[in-house]
Formats: sequence, structure tokens, C-alpha cells
Amino acid sequence: MTITITTKLIRALRSEAIAAGDYAQADLCQRALSTDTIDQDGNRIPYAEMTQDDAIEACARVIANAAAQ
Repeated sequence: MTITITTKLIRALRSEAIAAGDYAQADLCQRALSTDTIDQDGNRIPYAEMTQDDAIEACARVIANAAAQ
């Protein structure tokens, strides 16, 4: 089974992570959704050292693992 990772799926994963209290996963999803590494206050965002593509791949693995169960 192949899953096409979309912005919609990553947003859904972020929402589920927030609801579950998994803020590290939510931050990772936010990194996957944004090209910015600095927030509106000039602070580095969580996972800023990670490329957006790497963050998307990490989210894709989580989504694929959930779909496989």
C-alpha cells in the first residue's frame, strides 16, 4: 500500500499529536509544513536544524506506520 503524503495528512497528524499531548511530534509536523526556521518573534523553531524534506520524510514514516496497523 502506497500513501501519498499531502499537506492535509501532515496537518491531520499534527492535530492528532496535539490532541494526544505529543508536542514533539506536533513540532516536527510544523517543521514539515513550513519553510521558515525562525518564528515571528525571531526565535529558532523546534527542529530548525532539520531540513523541511527530512521533516516531511519523518512524518511520512509515522503516517505509514499508523496506516499499516
